[in-house]
Amino acid sequence: MMKKLFWVVTIALAWIYGSGFMSLGPRGAMNYLDEWEQLSLNGDADGICEMMHEDLEFSIDDRTTPGRPLDMEGGKEDLCDYYAQVVPAMKLVVSGMNVRRDDVEVSRDWLHPWTAEVSYTEQRSVTMAGIQMKVHTVGEDRVTLVKTLTDGVKIKALHAKTRMTHAGDT
Repeated sequence: MMKKLFWVVTIALAWIYGSGFMSLGPRGAMNYLDEWEQLSLNGDADGICEMMHEDLEFSIDDRTTPGRPLDMEGGKEDLCDYYAQVVPAMKLVVSGMNVRRDDVEVSRDWLHPWTAEVSYTEQRSVTMAGIQMKVHTVGEDRVTLVKTLTDGVKIKALHAKTRMTHAGDT
């Protein structure tokens, strides 16, 4: 009986740590964030909202729109409401986007195998063909990802600080 219990516990621990490593390691985390970007480009605010944990906490300090800074913080409902307004409009305005993440750091604690703290510097170029403009931004983001038992990976915390570096004609 003790042998069976030992093997069940060993297999369970291997699954917990192994699945956390696969989904929350550097590659898994970047794939998850790339999925977020794709939903954004497709104008799918509901899809983005589904990626968020119910207990999400966020803060956004966005200085990419001259004269219209955005300082926002709150929970999932607040961010979902914001994305419901902004993301569909992005699909109409944005004709192309290139995102590059540098200095990616993923930290995980062995006591919390289903949680990853991800930080990175994001270089973004957004092309808006309708108004013949290209905008370049840089952001410093920190994201907490958690793997849930029933819903897969979710974003539990998001802290973003973004600045425009250059804007000009396309």
